[in-house]
Amino acid sequence: MTIPLVELKNVDVKFKSNHKVIHAIDHVNLTVNRQDIFGIIGYSGAGKSTLVRLINLLQKPDQGEVIVNEQNLLELNSKQLRKSRKKIGMIFQHFNLMNARTIFNNVAFALKGTKLSKEQKKQRVYELLNLVGLSDKAQAYPSQLSGGQKQRVGIARALANKPNLLISDEATSALDPKTTESILNLLKDLNKKLGLTIILITHQMEAIKQICRHVAVMEQGKIIETGSIYQIFTNPRQQLTKDFINTTTHLKESINVILRQEQISYLTQEDLTQEEKMFHLFYFGETTDLPLISTLYQKFEVSANILYGNIEMLQGKPIGNLIVILSGKPNMLEQALSFLKEAQVKVEEIDLNLIGGK
Repeated sequence: MTIPLVELKNVDVKFKSNHKVIHAIDHVNLTVNRQDIFGIIGYSGAGKSTLVRLINLLQKPDQGEVIVNEQNLLELNSKQLRKSRKKIGMIFQHFNLMNARTIFNNVAFALKGTKLSKEQKKQRVYELLNLVGLSDKAQAYPSQLSGGQKQRVGIARALANKPNLLISDEATSALDPKTTESILNLLKDLNKKLGLTIILITHQMEAIKQICRHVAVMEQGKIIETGSIYQIFTNPRQQLTKDFINTTTHLKESINVILRQEQISYLTQEDLTQEEKMFHLFYFGETTDLPLISTLYQKFEVSANILYGNIEMLQGKPIGNLIVILSGKPNMLEQALSFLKEAQVKVEEIDLNLIGGK
């Protein structure tokens, strides 16, 4: 039986501003299991940062329960809460390093007040710097480091007290794509090496896609959709979720690139005959191994002009996208589409008049 590390039960947070009540967190329930990498995604103002502050009780809910490490944090006294917070590490977008201190002393600061001896603290700091790949930067200062290196220092500091939960609050938002990828790979590695549970707060679905196993989508203080990454990508139910997924598949951009190609740039919806239609085909799992396109012609005499296609792996499972113009007699086209749907292929007709400003 899996024991959750974090449980938010019907938590609610309201703020008063200019005589108005803002519902920052609206009756949210959330469970994060041990050793999971869990993503929480939403645009600015969705309530993500407030939700993070609930997990370590920097923000108290107006109602509900906050359970971390099988403790209801609302029932703890100040001393117990401080002890509980030591099991929760946090990294931030802007690193929060002390510029006047060396990298060694930035990490060592997190050990202040512990019962470790001076020698034990030194050993622990070098152990952490080695873990994040910065053992040669101990005597450097933050100003001498790149953004990615600064974030690695932030991660080392967050791990100083051996937490079992690490919260990343938009920690890659200020980084370039290549550096973001390296930081995400480091987090994934720490999850494996240390058995660390990670909660990734972000507005970037690409980051979620790269390392998370589960995701919750937030909008206006509510969690509107949650599930495994594979479930969310293959069967999104909310429009906001679909919008986030589209930012990683770049499907609309791909269609626009296709339509700019000289041989088909003239196309409008009216240019397609009754026997031609453009579709987006989305397929996943075992369906990716089926000879779907050749079967369409063999069974229904429907030919496919493939304009775009790709297959990528998500949690070790293949998912694919095709943009095609299908040609055939109208009744056979209908049968072909029914065949595709029965094969668990998601079929969406593309209206050229709604794409690329046509």
